[in-house]
Amino acid sequence: MTISFATEHILEIAIEAERQGAAFYEQLATIASSERVRAECQRLVGMEREHEKTFRRLLGQQDVQRALSSLQAGQLSDQYQQYLLALVDSNMLPDEEIARKLAEDATSEVEAINIALQMEKNTILFYQELQNLLGQEAGVLQTILDEERSHVYELNELKAYLQN
Repeated sequence: MTISFATEHILEIAIEAERQGAAFYEQLATIASSERVRAECQRLVGMEREHEKTFRRLLGQQDVQRALSSLQAGQLSDQYQQYLLALVDSNMLPDEEIARKLAEDATSEVEAINIALQMEKNTILFYQELQNLLGQEAGVLQTILDEERSHVYELNELKAYLQN
């Protein structure tokens, strides 16, 4: 997926990432044979939906909108813009249906967890950059980042459980 970088749309990208994550986990919860995988995925669906709500609230805050609109793409180096685009491209899927299909097509629960781990890691990188761009206006992002980091830990634990 290639997008043109526009700072005012960065929160919309974050919202879409959370929607896709929820779709992935929802599908995995539906098809998983392990009760532990199902339960963990259902919990992650709830968290992804909460993150989406948080980003929607941020999108409606005038101070956040001012911070984003003050960051004109021309003020960011071409290399930095390309880096942000690469983060989006590596993490974003065209739509929620493809996110569901990705979970469904995984050859094992371990493979699905590996896909989820990569998505979570890419999301963390993207949110760290969003936090850098927003500066003081991004205090709430620290909570989301901490939760995303805990997802990586929990998914690693789940993967270890499945491999034993």
